[in-house]
Amino acid sequence: MPVPRGAGSGEGRCPVCYTMRMEITALRYGDNFIYLLQAGRSAAAVDPGAARPVAEALSAAGRRLELILLTHQHADHTGGVAELKRALGCRVAGPPGGRPADTAVQGGETLAFAGVSIEVLSVPGHTANDVAFHVPAESAVFTGDTLFAAGCGRVLSGRAELMWDSLRRLAALPDGTRVFGGHDYTLENLEFAAFIDPANAAVRERLGALRRRAAEGRAFEPSTIAEERRTNPFLRCRDAAEFARLRARKDAW
Repeated sequence: MPVPRGAGSGEGRCPVCYTMRMEITALRYGDNFIYLLQAGRSAAAVDPGAARPVAEALSAAGRRLELILLTHQHADHTGGVAELKRALGCRVAGPPGGRPADTAVQGGETLAFAGVSIEVLSVPGHTANDVAFHVPAESAVFTGDTLFAAGCGRVLSGRAELMWDSLRRLAALPDGTRVFGGHDYTLENLEFAAFIDPANAAVRERLGALRRRAAEGRAFEPSTIAEERRTNPFLRCRDAAEFARLRARKDAW
């Protein structure tokens, strides 16, 4: 799970990579996460809100950026795209409805990178066109601002039902799928979860573990879908109406 906000925040490279067939590296940019998928000499970047962290990491690793994946078009997720594309000539894939993606992708499509299939999942709710990128071979899903560790994004599309359906779609992924969200709000999210569900021992255990990690200065770790089902209050709602009420409480918390 991510380090709490305020503990190790700011630009930088988290010192832990997650490797199966490819390396997945988390880069910090404020409370945003930018992810690098690296295999051989090739790399892909997910939601590069700034160019410099990506360029520096690629230079240090001696890899070439071939692909940028965008979960949605908010500037804190796309701010580095133009500079990276201009400098490196990489292709950009993201949801329809606006720039800077030059290839529009929608749920049900599949992309290829370094011999690995990347499934596009439609997850609207934060915006009207959000997508997530599921990499089954790596047991990983990149969820942007739809699903966070112990939380979810604000509903900006105006329809809580859309977000609720999207969260259920993500919650249906295999238990061991690692969740790579777009922001680090984990401490705040877990404190809210403990307030909402004080009898949930799994939430208390996860919150305590996060605080210990912060005290030890330890780095980012992704959660899993199974862990989110146990401890994320938004995934534990019974229906869209309950979700809408809970999201409203979190917005005002």
